Amino acid sequence: MATYQSAEEFIEVLSEVADQVKNSPAAKSLQEASLVVAFVYRHPDFVVLMDGRSPTHDGSYMSMTFHQDLPEADVSFESSADVGHQFWSGHMDIPNALARGQVKAKGAITKALKLIPLLPPLYDVYNQVRQKRGLN
Repeated sequence: MATYQSAEEFIEVLSEVADQVKNSPAAKSLQEASLVVAFVYRHPDFVVLMDGRSPTHDGSYMSMTFHQDLPEADVSFESSADVGHQFWSGHMDIPNALARGQVKAKGAITKALKLIPLLPPLYDVYNQVRQKRGLN
């Protein structure tokens, strides 16, 4: 059974995560790297765009938006939504997933991979949001 039954359900969780982490050290590093990262998910299909380059309306370090098509990004990671859940929950060895083809990457991959050490607090927020919504 799929982790998320609809794109909307996954988007609601990620929107709440974005609200909580947009001023975090990871978001600041995304802004300092001037990176735009896309996560392209399949089953359900949607795209998450984390933008550390464009100015935000509230002065935060980054914005997260959701799309049906792939907007311009410096780097994109494509996987199933279930693999995306593994990533956000912190249960994925990212380099191994790339090597095994679970995640396909294009663009400034090396630049994006340098941000991996900053991700654990985001995993915690994601897991807390899922728990609060009764999704664990």
